[in-house]
Amino acid sequence: MALTLVGLGAAVIGLGTWLSVRQTEAGAGITQAMPSSGVEALRKQMPIPVRISIPAIGVDARVIPLGLNRDRTIQVPKNFANAGWFRPGPEPGEQGAAVVVGHLDSTRGPGVFYRLRALRTGDVITIHLQDRSTVRFVARSTVRVPKNRFPTKRVYARTKQPTLRLITCAGKLNPTTGHHPDNYIVFASIVGKGG
Repeated sequence: MALTLVGLGAAVIGLGTWLSVRQTEAGAGITQAMPSSGVEALRKQMPIPVRISIPAIGVDARVIPLGLNRDRTIQVPKNFANAGWFRPGPEPGEQGAAVVVGHLDSTRGPGVFYRLRALRTGDVITIHLQDRSTVRFVARSTVRVPKNRFPTKRVYARTKQPTLRLITCAGKLNPTTGHHPDNYIVFASIVGKGG
């Protein structure tokens, strides 16, 4: 069965010097923004993420880098079993908020973050990096929000410590529009790095 691509239809957020992006595929539609000025020079460079594991919800998946499409929407993983790291932002383990997105579901069944809502405060998220080291985060809080009220400033807050945000869709799929109405976001903080 072919995957159906559909537009999100949500307004792109404009916040001065912030770079606005949105995801535009069923199961991964996310309106979000990323600070674009002065961030690169302030952070220590980490290796890129290549895998994510969340034992509490049975996730062990490849992580691919995501950029922007020509229309300034964020690219989405073509394989619904993969997660995607928003490459213009910090790598996991760098100062600031690293963002990893994943599909909730598809026409073929569950996506990589299908069980993200089952993640609980205190559950561990491990990001495996290209140099074979790892960065561990612990889930601190979660929120479900309407896509048209995406908490851009909270998601991309310039945190002093490395933080991680996991994002997927939420709510019942509207068969007419092909969209889920909400986003589900996990906020996590770093608890350790390993070799």
